[in-house]
Amino acid sequence: MNDCVAMNTRSIAIIITFTALCIVLIPLRIPTVYWPGFYYYWWEIPIIAAFLLFGFKVAISISVLNTFARLVIVPGLSPFLQLYTSFLPLLTMLLGVHLAHKILLRRVSDGKPISEARAATYFTALGVGVRAGIMPFIAYAEYHTIFPFFLSRDFSEAFIIALMPGIVVFNILVPLYGVSIGYLIAKTVGKSLKIGPELY
Repeated sequence: MNDCVAMNTRSIAIIITFTALCIVLIPLRIPTVYWPGFYYYWWEIPIIAAFLLFGFKVAISISVLNTFARLVIVPGLSPFLQLYTSFLPLLTMLLGVHLAHKILLRRVSDGKPISEARAATYFTALGVGVRAGIMPFIAYAEYHTIFPFFLSRDFSEAFIIALMPGIVVFNILVPLYGVSIGYLIAKTVGKSLKIGPELY
């Protein structure tokens, strides 16, 4: 019972700490020149690091709290649209990281050593591949359904098709820097505090 309480207290402390870091990073953003209204954010990086260190439940808890914080700090979008546009890209990226973890575990179980550089390459490549492979199709559907409803405007087929190259580039670049930096942070934190790792 005491061990359970200690683990719950530890998890809560971890979630609070990483959420606070995400909130600090919320105002930091770089506008994309090729996809109007979208930005490069840095708040996803602590979530990726937490996912690597502590697993899915902790990462999603941090993401939920961070999303509510974004609704307060960066108002404008409807709450549902904010949640929707935040979670789907993040989940696809985390799915890629999870698949990389499964592949690395299989290689280790087969007796094949995995260097840190190779592990980072696997995590980043699959994070990029899964997100970039899925999100353009989701974005195409969103511009035909979700966005017109919540933004009260229609988007022509020509406009959506013209956005597709930019959407693909965006969904390559975000996990490219997000997963690689998140992995480095997870390794550094894990070694210095002797915690984790959950997924590497």
